[in-house]
Amino acid sequence: MRVYKIKTSSSLSRWTYFLGIPLSVGLAVALLFVVFMRDCKEGIGEREIQFSVRAPKAVPSKRIVKEMLPLLNYVFFEEGSSEIPNRYMVLTKAQAATFNEGQLGEFKPNSLTGRSIRQMAAYYNILNILGDRMKKSPRTAILLTGSSGKGLEHGKARAETVKRYLVDIFGIEKSRISTEGRDKPKIPSEVPGATKDLALLHAEDRRVEIESISPELMMQVGNDPHFMLKPMQIVTVVDDPLDSHVLFNVAGARELLSSWSLEITDDQGKVQRFGPSSQDQESISGNAILGDRAQGDYKIVMLAQTKTGKSVRRESSVQLVRREELKKETVRFTILFAFDQSKTIASYETFITDIITPLIPDSGIVLIHGHTDITGEPKDNDSLSNQRVQDARNIIERASAADGKRGIKFQTYGFGSSVLYAPFDNYYPEERFYNRTVIIEIVPD
Repeated sequence: MRVYKIKTSSSLSRWTYFLGIPLSVGLAVALLFVVFMRDCKEGIGEREIQFSVRAPKAVPSKRIVKEMLPLLNYVFFEEGSSEIPNRYMVLTKAQAATFNEGQLGEFKPNSLTGRSIRQMAAYYNILNILGDRMKKSPRTAILLTGSSGKGLEHGKARAETVKRYLVDIFGIEKSRISTEGRDKPKIPSEVPGATKDLALLHAEDRRVEIESISPELMMQVGNDPHFMLKPMQIVTVVDDPLDSHVLFNVAGARELLSSWSLEITDDQGKVQRFGPSSQDQESISGNAILGDRAQGDYKIVMLAQTKTGKSVRRESSVQLVRREELKKETVRFTILFAFDQSKTIASYETFITDIITPLIPDSGIVLIHGHTDITGEPKDNDSLSNQRVQDARNIIERASAADGKRGIKFQTYGFGSSVLYAPFDNYYPEERFYNRTVIIEIVPD
């Protein structure tokens, strides 16, 4: 039983007297009203917690994926250094003479983790890819802009390092490469007034940017021909693709719950437990739930604790069936964003409308998932990734309707800065840039 102490005032006494209510009765009524409103608020909070489960009709165990990998046109440098970091692939003249970017796509089957290794391997060959493309397209030219907090000369020294590599190793004519220095990039990550994650943002501004108006080198996004190098293609087999996952939505979890967890019981009584989580959405591989079974019926129980200490329980059920055979390949496109919102999804509308949407068949499945890096507030990152995903879906829906496509099904995921579902780590600047993404996958029905 709770004991409440209420300090009275002369004004309260006057009001109770004016209403003809004894002071003691007025205090009791006021106390009951406070408790009633508190309990109503808590009760409303519990009723607002909605639990839903979305499961695939068939759980694919593997998927052939043809992926168009965007190539970020930045080379990042260590603090105070103008030397190319060791993590970038540096070749000899003899190795450069036989280099072909197509060899970077020759990989064995891998998991989603393997995907990040493959994409980083491609990115760390960025200077070799650039040198190979310039050698094959002798009329192309580039501008290298180096940035450094130590001043314009140090920024230009970084650009000159990249130029020297292309000239000495790949034999590119010096006249085809211009260089300049800046103290900050044209679109910096560290903006005036920033107070959070300054070390990470500062590291992102230590870079050389590669720009060109040559379509043989760059992919144009909207009216900006400079944002990234043309993507490269990788075909591989991916284990446990995203559309094999069961999606669990707990509306209001971040606001109302301290944590929630899952108990998943199969039709043979085996219980699996997952959690705890404090997010509004979580995803679990259907293959992980099935284990070595081909199919199964599952009872789902969501157990939660509100921030006011009350217990919440919700129930649902799903049936899962594994699909072993490899269907027609999935096509995957990755859209990259500059820091924060300086590049919106609208910049890619022509690309999504003209390149991606025509590849979607009638009754096809479109998976759209958005991610951010770890800088910034988690709640803001959730909102940003969800907004970008929804904007991408809206563009595809409009373009599909205009083309007369029918029966397209969407599965959307906004993962924010969740490290559990992030495509890459967040240690290096390039990893954080690659995590600022919306990924669109087209899956034949």
